[in-house]
Amino acid sequence: MSYAAQILRKGLRRVLIAQVSLTLAVAIVAALEASQHDALRPVVAALAGGGIAMWGALVLAYSVGRADGKQGAAQAQLWLYGGAVARFVFAIVFLGLGLGVFHVAPLPFLVAFGLGQVAFLAPGISSGL
Repeated sequence: MSYAAQILRKGLRRVLIAQVSLTLAVAIVAALEASQHDALRPVVAALAGGGIAMWGALVLAYSVGRADGKQGAAQAQLWLYGGAVARFVFAIVFLGLGLGVFHVAPLPFLVAFGLGQVAFLAPGISSGL
């Protein structure tokens, strides 16, 4: 594994830790703000939104790992662009399914997803960039 791939993997670990932390924080706040008879619905929505963001980070880690192989620059670009397309399509499809088909609570769902994307700033913040 190249040095650049090691740095990216370390950064992605930080991103995943930040995503889990932020998702749990949104779920706790959603549970505290919800009425007692319907507290599970916003918690599940927050966990689903955060889960979509976390899955995107895992796909990014997988595509970086595959691109680091010894196939050549053109093959590496295909892995990286393919991973980006997969992340984008997955996010759009599952956000649409969550809001349109399963009718999850929109606020915790979108806040957890949005904070999951903001977590990609965690490696830069922790390294002082």
